[in-house]
Amino acid sequence: MVAIDITREAGRNRALRRADWRYLLPNPHPTQSVCFASGLLASAVELISARVADIHCVPAGSCDLAVATDPSPSTLRLAYDALGAGGACYTEWRSPFAGGARGVRHRLAAIGFQDVACYWPWSDPERGATQFWIPLDAPGALHYFLTSRPGTRSKLLRYWYQVRRALWLLALGLNVTFPICAVARKAGPGERGGDGAAQASAFSSLLLLTGGPRSTSKIVALTFEEPDPQPRLAIKYARVPEAAQGLAREATMLRAVERMRAGGMPGVPRVRFFNEQTGLCAVGETALTGRPLLALLRPNTYRALALQATDWLAAFAGRPQPVAKGSWWPRLVEPALSDFSQAFGEVIDARLWQSTVSRLAALGELPLVCEQRDFSPWNVLMADDGTLVILDWESAELAGLPALDLIYFLTYLAFFHDGAMQSGRYRESYQATLDRTTATGAVMAECLARYADAVGIARANLQPLRLLAWLIHARSEYQRLLADAGRRPNRAALANSLFLSLWEEEIHHAIQA
Repeated sequence: MVAIDITREAGRNRALRRADWRYLLPNPHPTQSVCFASGLLASAVELISARVADIHCVPAGSCDLAVATDPSPSTLRLAYDALGAGGACYTEWRSPFAGGARGVRHRLAAIGFQDVACYWPWSDPERGATQFWIPLDAPGALHYFLTSRPGTRSKLLRYWYQVRRALWLLALGLNVTFPICAVARKAGPGERGGDGAAQASAFSSLLLLTGGPRSTSKIVALTFEEPDPQPRLAIKYARVPEAAQGLAREATMLRAVERMRAGGMPGVPRVRFFNEQTGLCAVGETALTGRPLLALLRPNTYRALALQATDWLAAFAGRPQPVAKGSWWPRLVEPALSDFSQAFGEVIDARLWQSTVSRLAALGELPLVCEQRDFSPWNVLMADDGTLVILDWESAELAGLPALDLIYFLTYLAFFHDGAMQSGRYRESYQATLDRTTATGAVMAECLARYADAVGIARANLQPLRLLAWLIHARSEYQRLLADAGRRPNRAALANSLFLSLWEEEIHHAIQA
């Protein structure tokens, strides 16, 4: 076993990602497993299993998961015998003598396993966090994967992506992908074992997406009806228990949004199912596809993309009647003020904080709208017909405040436009958005005014809402800092908070105006 400190985010994230292949199995939360591997893989199996049997004395038929790397025929036989009917086997093949995907399928079928499916993980799970699990027996899913890679503004990176795609195609054509990961199933009572590749065309294939920076990041499985290259469903899984609440909220919010308008809102996924069981949370949604907005971002497209997002949010909000402050202040503003003060109190300037409280208190009546609360450029796609697709609704607030999503989106769009995401010069980029004479500042002012007029909010309310946006988003940043440290973050970590710095820039600007 590998010693890993799972009380800290880095250790837990590393161990859990080594077991992301479990979402290719019928049951990603095994009760009893047997593991014929070592190192980090063995530690990961122990972490995801209620119990791990001793390989030297495992009772026949007692396990629902068996794991092995480069197994010999005798090891495969031990794994098969240890599994109960319907149990799953996961194997990794790194030997050049495995015979590629065809050889792996033959070896597993010869033991008696059925429904064998082979995947190519990118990158190698032994070397780091795997982002994709690419099915090798599914032409539709494979075509989608190869043609849907995100673009980039960098000519050098675009050239590298073209070279990499050519290498992928060559490796796939020559049957020399490395490593190969295979999942298979032990036949249940009355079933015949064998190679399930011939049967696989009758069922959905899976393309597993396991990116994201943290253990709380979602697993997404795209399902395909082969050989159709368009995904039918996007099934989202919670990797850790604390992420389950977000998925449940997403299902609730998407169903509520669908009820808001006959036929739903264009660009918003629809929920097809929601399952919440012990140790398992999954939501199935319509798979909406398109090009990431960031792939389309150029200096000459910046304003047009900003305006299109503005118009989408304005149409989504509609023009609801303003309501009295007393109906939303205790629920939406007071908790944000309290949480920010408690989290960052030791590093915030008391004068700036008092000015913030006073300016927020000056907010007048506001219409309530559905906030998406993660309306960021990386969650917005451009569909083939030119309309926007909005992903990730787990933070949504059904009766929230207007303009906050737009402020968040325009700020990050400016970060990408200015290169702040690479340079880390977030303060300078944000300062530019506060100046109407700059390119990003002019677009920010135009979009906020356009939204305010469309939704029916007084422009005087926009500046306090900009302050509030960063207080709200600072909550999630504080939780990430807390997870990274395994305890309350130190003063330096708090002082370096991105949303703290954006709040400081905003309140300084408001005082000087």
